[in-house]
Amino acid sequence: MGSSEAKLFIEKEMLNMQLNLENNYKDNAYDAYLNVSAMVESFYEQGEISKWTYKGFKKKLKKYDDIYMEKEEDTGAEVS
Repeated sequence: MGSSEAKLFIEKEMLNMQLNLENNYKDNAYDAYLNVSAMVESFYEQGEISKWTYKGFKKKLKKYDDIYMEKEEDTGAEVS
């Protein structure tokens, strides 16, 4: 997969995540968030995306990090 294909794939998943959030499908949006985060890391480690592109996606995901870090903390508290 080339760099442009990897970027398009990530952007498609980010759009899916945003649409799920807008339609109030919180569980689906959270799953998409986890998938996008994992994809960005994986594609960067494999050299599919550049460092600049990686940082751009991480910056876009930052606003979702704040939302979902609370969710992860809540689920962790319930398990204890």
